[in-house]
Amino acid sequence: MIQNKYKCIVIDDEFLARKLLADYISKIPQFTLVNTFDSPMAAIDTIASGEIDVIFTDIEMPDMSGMDFIRNMSSPSDPVIVFVTAYPQYAVQGFEVNATEYLLKPVSFPRFVKAVNKITTLLTLRKRLESLPNEDHALPEPQKEKDFIIVRSDRKIVKLHYDDIYYIEGALEYVTFHTAEGKLMGLFSLRNLESELPADRFMRIHKSYIVALDKIKEIDGNQVMVGDNTIIVSKAMRPVLLEYFAGRKHL
Repeated sequence: MIQNKYKCIVIDDEFLARKLLADYISKIPQFTLVNTFDSPMAAIDTIASGEIDVIFTDIEMPDMSGMDFIRNMSSPSDPVIVFVTAYPQYAVQGFEVNATEYLLKPVSFPRFVKAVNKITTLLTLRKRLESLPNEDHALPEPQKEKDFIIVRSDRKIVKLHYDDIYYIEGALEYVTFHTAEGKLMGLFSLRNLESELPADRFMRIHKSYIVALDKIKEIDGNQVMVGDNTIIVSKAMRPVLLEYFAGRKHL
């Protein structure tokens, strides 16, 4: 017996795209489709009701893009956001607004089911957390993970936080850390740094570069914009990077 029926809506200006997602949702026992809409504005009242658990939305739409709509959306239920689009270049922006999934059109049913598994796991966890007793000692304090690297530069020892790193450039036995405050050179190899840095935050996209994934603004051909700098991504790593931001690769 299904314990939870999660309420979904679909927003897309293309009729066939709405029809396909509606068909997919009808095959998922945990989901119920409340309605489909041809524009974000038409969905405002339904979302404001606070009863919607999952929003499947296109990005490229007339009047208002799905991305702008989600950025400015207000809902008491904090629904899960799933972007469904034909344009992979929006992947980075999608995760910046805390989208749970990013599906590329045409969406196959197996790929949709994979997204459903991720969505239902998240929603089930939310319900379990809501049911826990509201006591200060109910949950143990999580152990804080290491969030920095020690860099020996000239005669200084610098504690460099991961959040401050934009990208790392290798040259022979030295590397240059490009940070918000400038450059810092240290005696490292990119190979060792690749192993030391957390794989969910950093990726080696070229033999000479490791980038902070959350600092990537744009992917354009064989180049990525990191902060205000443009660096090269290798031919082999470009599809890996695109798949990561499309939600299809988990490091």
